[in-house]
Amino acid sequence: MNLRRVFDLSHTLMPGREEYRLEIDTRLVDKWEQFSKYPRIGDSWYIISEVTLNTHTGTHIEFPYHHVKEGQDAATFPLEHLIGPGLVLNVSEWGDGQEITLDGLKRVAGGRIQPGDILYCYTGCDRFYRTEHQHRRPSFSTETIQWLIREAKIKILGVDASGIELRNPQGGPYPGQPNHEALLQAGVPIIEYMTNLEPLINQRFLTFVLPLKVTGAEAFPVRVIAVEDES
Repeated sequence: MNLRRVFDLSHTLMPGREEYRLEIDTRLVDKWEQFSKYPRIGDSWYIISEVTLNTHTGTHIEFPYHHVKEGQDAATFPLEHLIGPGLVLNVSEWGDGQEITLDGLKRVAGGRIQPGDILYCYTGCDRFYRTEHQHRRPSFSTETIQWLIREAKIKILGVDASGIELRNPQGGPYPGQPNHEALLQAGVPIIEYMTNLEPLINQRFLTFVLPLKVTGAEAFPVRVIAVEDES
C-alpha cells in the first residue's frame, strides 16, 4: 500500500478544560516516593506523570461492557474489529435535535456502506467541542440503528458529536439508551466526539482505533487514525 495522507480524527485532550475529569500530576522523578531511587544528575529534566481521567473524556470509544454486564471491555474486544476499512458519511443536513431517519441515511450513503465497514458520520458538531453548545447534535432513529446493525453490518459507529442517542421532545437525554443498547448488544462499539471528518466525506480509507488495553474499562479515550490509500 502506498500511503498518501494520514488523518488524526481525535481531539487533543487538555487537563482542566474537558467536560469530564482529566488531571495530570507531573513531577521530577525524585519527587515521587516510588521513583526516588532513580536520582537525577544535577538539575536534569527527568519527569514522570500520573493521569486521572474519566473513561468518557474527549474522543472515546464505548465497548459492549458499557451496557452489557457480560460484554467485552477495552482489554477483551477483538483487535481485528478495531482496524479496517472506513467510510465517512455527511449527515450535517440534520441539525440539533433532529432525527436521522433510515431513508435519509440511505440517501446520503448512496450504497457506499459495505459489510464490515467502520462507519463515521460527519455532523459538523465538532465545532462545538469545549463550548456551552457541545451537546447540540442530531440523533439517529432506532430504525436507522437497527438497519446499520442487521443490514449494513458495520463494525463500529463513530460521530463527531457528543453522541448518537435519541433525544426527548424537550431536547434532553432520552430515558435509557436504546441506541447504545442495540449497538453494544450486537457487539458494535460507539465512538463519540471525533473531529476532522470533513476532508474524508464519501471516501474510503484504512482506519485504526486503538485504546489502551485496560481490563474492566467500559470505554476509553482513543486516538483514531485514517490512512488514505494512494489509489
